[in-house]
Amino acid sequence: GKMDSRRIVLVLGALSFLVVSAVLAGTAKGTLTVNGKTFNLKNAYAVNKKNPFDKKKTDVLIVLTDKEIPDGALFDDFALMSLADQGISGVTFAVDADKRINTGTLFSPSFKKMKQFSSTGNQKLDMKTWTRDHVAGSISIPADDFFDEKYQYTATFDAPIQTKAAEKPMVLKGTPLPAGGGEPAKAYDAYRKAVAAGNMPALRKLVVSEMAKQMDTADFKEMFPLVKAMQQKKIRVTGGSVDGDDATLLVESLSEKTMKATVTMHREGGQWKLAREAWKGGSS
Repeated sequence: GKMDSRRIVLVLGALSFLVVSAVLAGTAKGTLTVNGKTFNLKNAYAVNKKNPFDKKKTDVLIVLTDKEIPDGALFDDFALMSLADQGISGVTFAVDADKRINTGTLFSPSFKKMKQFSSTGNQKLDMKTWTRDHVAGSISIPADDFFDEKYQYTATFDAPIQTKAAEKPMVLKGTPLPAGGGEPAKAYDAYRKAVAAGNMPALRKLVVSEMAKQMDTADFKEMFPLVKAMQQKKIRVTGGSVDGDDATLLVESLSEKTMKATVTMHREGGQWKLAREAWKGGSS
């Protein structure tokens, strides 16, 4: 249900298993009405996408929503498809070089049967500005219905075209760790084994006390299977450094080539423990 996805975000946030770059929102003004309920479209986002019919061409995908979208969602088709599950209402449309719409969707928790469906053909689009890094214009769909779902929308939009932030190389403070990451890496490996085995008592001893406290909550117990499922099966420590009681490990996944992490280990009571694990990357 609605509560669950919010809770997932909360717990993952608390344990910071996933960290993604922030999104720049543009602005929209307008409304989307779904089955008699009206949503104010306030946020506009834009990103370049390959044209599905001709890979040499580039479309711009524009997303207009009533609430802000989660960080990173703009670059992730699956996340864009599940916005309605997070209580967000809005529309998306991809515009090709001839200023024609080749795909469009509407999504809202107020749709009765499907949270999201495609709609192309009856949008009226007016692109006022379309430069390398900026789009602005207006779009509308007249009142329509589709299998008993009634909807219409009209909005103006103005948004920067976003690109994924270029990765900045990590500057590591302190003394470089030996190849393989030394003692902090051994402790991280023990933590990963405890997660894989679902061994809570061991896990508590392998994370900093602040995280161990969170593990006693009902939320965490409910979330743990997801944390376990998301753990990369095979990893390699590619570098790291130690600075007093803090160590940073640079890790890459061997199971999913594009995934990389920065792992922070902290020495507590003479023992290295996990303080933070931040994964980046994914389907590229």
